[in-house]
Amino acid sequence: MLELYYPNIEMVNVQLYQIAPHLAPYVRQVWSLDLSLDGDAVDLRMTADCYPHLVIRCEHSADGLWLPGDGIIPTATLKGISTQSITYKMSPKYSHIAVSFYPNAIKNLLGIDACETVDQLISAEHIFSKDMIEQIIIADSHFQRAQLINSLLTEKLLKRHSYQSDRRTADFLLNHKDAYHKKLSDYNISERHFRRLFYSEIGLSPTFYKRLYRFESILTSIRNDSFESLTELAYQFEYADQSHFCKEFKAFTGESPHSFIKKDRIFEDRGLVERPDDNSHFIGALL
Repeated sequence: MLELYYPNIEMVNVQLYQIAPHLAPYVRQVWSLDLSLDGDAVDLRMTADCYPHLVIRCEHSADGLWLPGDGIIPTATLKGISTQSITYKMSPKYSHIAVSFYPNAIKNLLGIDACETVDQLISAEHIFSKDMIEQIIIADSHFQRAQLINSLLTEKLLKRHSYQSDRRTADFLLNHKDAYHKKLSDYNISERHFRRLFYSEIGLSPTFYKRLYRFESILTSIRNDSFESLTELAYQFEYADQSHFCKEFKAFTGESPHSFIKKDRIFEDRGLVERPDDNSHFIGALL
C-alpha cells in the first residue's frame, strides 16, 4: 500500500491486490485509488499508455470524473491503448478500483477487436453485465471488489477457452519489444503477415508499439530520477537527437520534458493529478 499525506488533510491511498494466477498472462495489476483533497476539482492528465485499463468508480460523488465539454465519464469504462494525451477533471473526493491489462488481453481475454479500442473510452456495460458492475460498485470494500473482478475476468477467460491466440504476438510483447524484424525468422512468418497479425491482436503496428514502450521506459527513468540530463535520456533511448526526443515526448504527454518533470503531481498511473500549487516536487505511484 502507498499512502501519501499532505497539509490540509489531503490523502492519496493506492492499494494493490492479488491477481488469480490463470489471469497473469493478461492482467498486469489490480489496484484501488482513493483521493481526498481540499478544494475544487483537479486536473487528471492522461499520457499515452500502451496498457489498456478497466476503471470502475466507487465514490459517492455524482460527478467523479468528466471531460470538459463532453460531460460525465461513465461509472465503469474500458480505456484502450492511448497514443496521445488527454486531460479530465476529477472530483477532489474520488475512489475507483481498476485493472491494468497487457495489450493482447483486449482481443484474447475480452474478445474485442483491439483496433476499435485505441484512443477510445468505452462503457464497460458493453463488455460486462450491468448487474456484475453494480455488485462491484456496492461491495463493502476494495478487497471484495478485487475478488469480484478476479471472478469476472475468470468467467471471461473460460468463455474464451476455445479461442487460440497467436503465441508469436505474446512472445514479442512479453520477451522482446525491440525491432520485430529480428524475430521474423524465429516466428517463421513474413513481415507483412506479422504486421497484420500484430495489428489484429494489439490495434497498433509493431513499430508504433515499440515507440510507446520506449516512452514507458523513459517515464520509469524519470520517476526513479535515474538520469543526469534530457540529452542523456535522448541518447540512452536512441533518439536521433534531443529535438526528436522532445517532440515525441510532447506528443505523448501534452507538454515538454522540462515542464513535465517540474510539475507537482500527487498520483500517477499514466494519469497525472496536478496539484493547484506548483511546489515542483514529483510523487508518483508506479502501477
